[in-house]
Amino acid sequence: MADYPVLPQGVPSEQAIYWLTLMTSGEAGDEQLAEFNAWLAENTAHQAAWHDAQLLWHDVSLLTDADIAEIDVPAKKTIASLPRPRRRHLSFPGLSLAACLLLSAVLSMHDISYYLADYRTGTGIQQTLTLADGSTVQMNTDTALSVDYSSSVRRLTLHGGEAWFKVAADPDRPFEVSTDYGTVRALGTAFDVKNAEGLVTVTVYQHAVRVQLANGEKMERLPEGAALHFDKTIHGPETQAKLSETGAWHEQHMVFQDRNLHDVIKELNRYRKGRIVIADSALNDLPLTGTFDTDNPDEALLMIQQSLGLADFKLTDRLVFLFKS
Repeated sequence: MADYPVLPQGVPSEQAIYWLTLMTSGEAGDEQLAEFNAWLAENTAHQAAWHDAQLLWHDVSLLTDADIAEIDVPAKKTIASLPRPRRRHLSFPGLSLAACLLLSAVLSMHDISYYLADYRTGTGIQQTLTLADGSTVQMNTDTALSVDYSSSVRRLTLHGGEAWFKVAADPDRPFEVSTDYGTVRALGTAFDVKNAEGLVTVTVYQHAVRVQLANGEKMERLPEGAALHFDKTIHGPETQAKLSETGAWHEQHMVFQDRNLHDVIKELNRYRKGRIVIADSALNDLPLTGTFDTDNPDEALLMIQQSLGLADFKLTDRLVFLFKS
């Protein structure tokens, strides 16, 4: 069972933020949902605080890249240093701390270097770069990348997200992609690196790559058609990766073959602003097969609901709860 944080005592505004954070985390089960419903029904102060928390969620969702860029977040991201969202609909000061807490949670999804990267894509956005040597990079949704070319090495840093690299030949300058836990060096033409949720995934589409971790562990050659995962250690490899599924995003598609609903929604959330929450954990393992467009996640969600017979409850268009109809 998950180790949930303790509900703050006494201040409805902070309790509302607690519930909003838990309910949008994807980790709340039936017990937490029942506790939330009991809290909400307890009195009108809780209902008013929940309403204002929803407005706050809306305000945070309106923060632009320019807003984020102006935030001077120190290394430890102390709450006192964080500003409130600029648009405010809230009428009582108790939510000022809650606003900081929620904004802190939003920012802490990425290290500060993510926001200082040379190139970034927003949620649901892809971008293709042509680098100085003729190599190309296709950046997937919510991705940050820095480029540092020198006379001896072509080094890129994937701060977070996912990118597909097609490498131009240059035997005098190795092509490397650095991540949180290690470096991927091209031994050929095309490969994909995904750096998300504390795990790096490498998939090779043409030729091979070499993987070396910060602790010295390495795989000298990961061949075409294979994939592996690594964090502080190497997991795998998968000698026959499902390239048609893992590479579908190159063509703005999501392809799922007999995948459980939990994993499908987790992937769909990468392309959609806000969050989709499975309200009943009994639905997590429902199997799903289908192909969806990454540029229309709401249509994908509707198709999933129709396929599995699911209903939804929406708290604005950003926050959607799924349950059995």
